[in-house]
Amino acid sequence: MSLSDKETLELHELLDGLVENNLSPSRKAKLENWMAESEEVRRRYVYFMDMSSSLVHYADERLSDETEEEEGLSKGEKIVRFIRPIALVAALLVAGFYLPRSLVDDKATGSAVGSSSLADPSQISDDVIVDTVAVLTKTVGVEWADDASFRPESGTTLEPCKLKLKSGLAQVEFLQGSTIVLEGPVEFEIINPNGGALAIGKLRASVPQVASGFSIEIPKGKVIDLGTEFGLHVHDGGSTEVFVFQGKVLYDGLAGDDEDVFREVSGGESIFIDPYGYPRWVEMPTEPFMGKADLAYKSMEESQRRHEAWVELSKEIAEDPSTRIYFTFDNHSPWSRVLRDDKVSEEISHNGAVIGCKWEEGRWSGKGALSFKRDNDRVRLNLPHNLTSATLAAWIRLDSIPQTASPIICTEPVSLGASCWSINRKGQLSLRIKSSKDLTIYESAVAFGKDRVGRWTHVATTLDSNSRMIRHYVNGRSFSHEKLTELVPLNFEKSLLGHSSSMDKPSKGAAFRGSIDEFVIFEKAHDEESIRRIYEIGRPYEPSHSLGPVLP
Repeated sequence: MSLSDKETLELHELLDGLVENNLSPSRKAKLENWMAESEEVRRRYVYFMDMSSSLVHYADERLSDETEEEEGLSKGEKIVRFIRPIALVAALLVAGFYLPRSLVDDKATGSAVGSSSLADPSQISDDVIVDTVAVLTKTVGVEWADDASFRPESGTTLEPCKLKLKSGLAQVEFLQGSTIVLEGPVEFEIINPNGGALAIGKLRASVPQVASGFSIEIPKGKVIDLGTEFGLHVHDGGSTEVFVFQGKVLYDGLAGDDEDVFREVSGGESIFIDPYGYPRWVEMPTEPFMGKADLAYKSMEESQRRHEAWVELSKEIAEDPSTRIYFTFDNHSPWSRVLRDDKVSEEISHNGAVIGCKWEEGRWSGKGALSFKRDNDRVRLNLPHNLTSATLAAWIRLDSIPQTASPIICTEPVSLGASCWSINRKGQLSLRIKSSKDLTIYESAVAFGKDRVGRWTHVATTLDSNSRMIRHYVNGRSFSHEKLTELVPLNFEKSLLGHSSSMDKPSKGAAFRGSIDEFVIFEKAHDEESIRRIYEIGRPYEPSHSLGPVLP
């Protein structure tokens, strides 16, 4: 049933108010009820929101051409000021229902209505503003596709991008409130805070009322949420299955020779969309998709597997004859002022004296760590010295990018072989060694930026007396290597964990800001394969990381 002129005008006012976020609760309820009752209103809503989104993106890009008189306005004010003169276009679109898709100028709007194409993030110029639109919150058993150019870790904030999984589960939370679970193999593109495009594979979407309007583009149209939970499966060849578990969705497709197709699908119903865009009703299968509950269960299973693997590795490290010191930070009371050496040895253990630091939860639930928050927080140690070959390895979590240096372990006295292992203010992993001539510094490439703040990171540095090389590793990957200028045995006899006395100015020290979980010194230089294995087995499984390959 078509709308009268009066109804069309009222609908435009309601939609305009929705976009500008100034609808009263009663008028918002009226719009929601109207959309629930009228297919015509829902269709007009879809196209109005498409155009409004395009106008905002267009305005955003035009802000780089702002005049001097606009410089004092906020970004939001500038966008509103820019789009108001052309908002009449959106009004005309509502009044006339829509323009043919072929007539929507992709140069004016940024992309054609319904298009899922997006520029490669690496090709976006610096003057184009790209904002965070979603967060990768959980992964289980994820293996990225071989040709995936982007492989984010759990907790990564996401700008518009493509996610390509060979296997496993990944949970993405959009800033507008919707959550999707991707099940590999899958290729999905995040487009904006309230939508994306599924090229192939499975996803399950959970959309609260506040995020109603969330849409997923598929090969022959799009699926628009009306406050629901639904699943999509795009097959190789372009056919698509739509399953609605609760609520409603609207299939807005383009079939055959540019024939517009609309189909409302309610909870308990499913449709099959053939490669030509034509839908037909099909029987609802039983549990066809992995949802949030499944992801949580899989996470628990993985956590158990990973914990068992780590227990075995920890025992292996403790019993390794080359292990000189091993702190797991586990099984300490909150009041303990002793950091216990977990190395299995008949010799006297090298326990440390905890000063100021607080015990806290480590990389996963039930594991321990030490928190270094204040200038005087430290652990005083008396460790083996004169290590001609060595591996230093630790799990660390920085609270912030250090303004000076963030020492992990440093020797107190200024003597031959005195060493300091730290993260410098540039975000480089650094090993300083006092040689017979001078203080020599061996630094990695920049490893720590804002993306690593607050996240557990595995770091390792090796000194190999045979090859006379220093190598730095971050999360199991080699970051740099450098030839030793002079072979000097490392000396950690009198040392501090999480603190340093400046080697060149002993009166000026530096303090670690963050947490340390698991620290070990080996009296040999481990190769990359061994360090990769330590990282893979020991990395957090909150549930947030895939198990990945475990090297033999």
